[in-house]
Amino acid sequence: MKDKIFSLDLGNQTLKLLVIEEDENGQINILTKLNKNIESFSNGEIIDENNFLEEVIIPLKEIAEQLDISLKNIILSYNASYFSFHRTKSKVAVSEKYVSEGDIKKCFLIAKASLASGNYETLYEEAISYYLDGSPAKIRDPLGAEARTLEIDFCIIQALKASLNKIKDFFAKNDIDIDCILPNPIASSYVLFPKKDKELGVIVVDFGYRLFNVSVFVDGKLNFYQNIEFGLGNLIEDLAIDLGVEVKQVFEFMANIINYKDKKQKIGNKLGKERFNYHSFAKILEKKFFFYWKKYNLSQLFLKLKENYRLPSGIYLIGGGAFIPEIETVLKKYSGYLVKKNSDIYNILNKDELIYLNSLGLAYFFEHNMPRKSFISRLTGFFKNFFL
Repeated sequence: MKDKIFSLDLGNQTLKLLVIEEDENGQINILTKLNKNIESFSNGEIIDENNFLEEVIIPLKEIAEQLDISLKNIILSYNASYFSFHRTKSKVAVSEKYVSEGDIKKCFLIAKASLASGNYETLYEEAISYYLDGSPAKIRDPLGAEARTLEIDFCIIQALKASLNKIKDFFAKNDIDIDCILPNPIASSYVLFPKKDKELGVIVVDFGYRLFNVSVFVDGKLNFYQNIEFGLGNLIEDLAIDLGVEVKQVFEFMANIINYKDKKQKIGNKLGKERFNYHSFAKILEKKFFFYWKKYNLSQLFLKLKENYRLPSGIYLIGGGAFIPEIETVLKKYSGYLVKKNSDIYNILNKDELIYLNSLGLAYFFEHNMPRKSFISRLTGFFKNFFL
């Protein structure tokens, strides 16, 4: 059996944890899962270390102890407003007649160097496409091609090093080494839609509690990534203020009305002085959504996406905001794209478990992209920790 993988998706309000094992046939098996509310983490920052210890670190250690497995292969994802996305190009002269691995590596390093910063650390990087001899034709793999020059179109997501190090240091202080931190919703793209959609062109909208992320994949590569600073929490809090109720009451009311069988009948419980049925509640949330859509000029953003990319696969919607009544219809109305909600192409998660999409995607990312630590490196790390 292969090593177990701890996949942690840290949300602004919720921790989603999967412990996953892949068997010899490549079948993913979920050993355990944990979904719990947390209040100690917000916008990529640990805001209360004592609570974070109780809410995240201790449960993680308890699960490892219950399963009798060591805490290794820890891969973490979250989203933060301090994540920044950049694209750049670089060009090199091919050293010989044909493009070599050295030429590709040199081109790649020059592209990375142009975006290097002492204040930021790279979370994700990807070569989007290559070009030979100034031709506009995209090349996926230039190795061995005859050319005089090689050019790379490269993207990178960076995070503020100070904020990132605080998270790493806190885990390390509690004897947990993080193998990789990945920005949401990159991980979900491994399990959310078929590869053909990622090739044709698709948008992932991660409608989180505090951030509305728009990510575009074309030709199987990330081409665009942007965080907008509003989320489900803003809509719910605004509504709570308007109605003079607690935020918790609005969440509970929404949960009830989503499952209410008669969508035309007003639900029995009042929300403040008002009673809503499914459709009237959906309408008031749409007004709140449109306020932020207009505030951040998202119509212009989606118009630019239409101008710059062919995206026939439309939008896949994930995150807490995906549970807003009629949100698919609302998002289609304002964006102009067909909208599909949470899905798992491997059918590992059932309908009630789709909040784990990023956590599940982390495991697939780990298996495909993360180099395994050798026995010697693990042994060296053990003795280093033992004597320090």
